[in-house]
Amino acid sequence: MAECNDRQLILLLQNNPSQGLAEAMARYGAPVKRICAAILGPEQSREVEEAVADSFVALWQGLERYDPEQPLSPWLYGIARRTALNRRRALGRAAPFWELEEELPETGGDPADWAEEREEARLLRQAVEELPPPDREIFLLRYYLYQPVKEIARRLGMTPKAVEHKLRRGRERLRKKLIERGVSP
Repeated sequence: MAECNDRQLILLLQNNPSQGLAEAMARYGAPVKRICAAILGPEQSREVEEAVADSFVALWQGLERYDPEQPLSPWLYGIARRTALNRRRALGRAAPFWELEEELPETGGDPADWAEEREEARLLRQAVEELPPPDREIFLLRYYLYQPVKEIARRLGMTPKAVEHKLRRGRERLRKKLIERGVSP
């Protein structure tokens, strides 16, 4: 099948799940695998492959919760992240450091600091969600999923310079929004 847009892919997943999943995996398999490997560890190839497969099954099973007005990739990448984190927990491994914003530490530190860090993380997530498309997607791909600028540019049909410009502009917008909300740089 020729490359289709997100709406066409969702319709394909609904009407012909096996072909739709094959198309989704061809398009998004590599970044989903990178997310899962980053969380589970690349040495856990079997677990990574299981998490990738589970992510695409969850995509198909959760189509009714997808907002077709939004890009599919951030939603799918969130599914992959949660799937890999759940698998990591099931394996009895500690969560990666960047998940600490979602859980309070059991010992040590000042609870007031924990609350402040959680509030700052909430404000950052809110500010990122307020970025206009495609700036939000570019920001998430670069700083959340660690994709190279050249790959982001290729994926979005932009030049690397345009992606770098949007990243600079996005960082500046985030900085201003966070300062307005009382978060010091």
